[in-house]
Amino acid sequence: MFSKPSLLALAALAPLTVVAQVSEGFENGWNQTTWPVYANDCNQGGKVTLDSTTAHTGKNSIRIDGAGGYCGHIFVGTTKVPTSGDVFVRTYLYVIIFFL
Repeated sequence: MFSKPSLLALAALAPLTVVAQVSEGFENGWNQTTWPVYANDCNQGGKVTLDSTTAHTGKNSIRIDGAGGYCGHIFVGTTKVPTSGDVFVRTYLYVIIFFL
């Protein structure tokens, strides 16, 4: 159990530990400058789109469709992450797998 002075000290330091925050729900669309699409080594047909048919909360999500095969992958990401401190990620991943 923390004493009252300890809790006050922790509360005073808490704002100092937050350096930056990246938050995106894609509710205002997809900013492709902030969230670029890339496939560094190869891309043979994978695609990334803004999807308004499936979302965990809100109305939009990013949909990634692979093309299959070794180079059918594609990625979307951002470089706007904090340069120091801890990084926490929260995501909702909806996966559909087709077996032939």
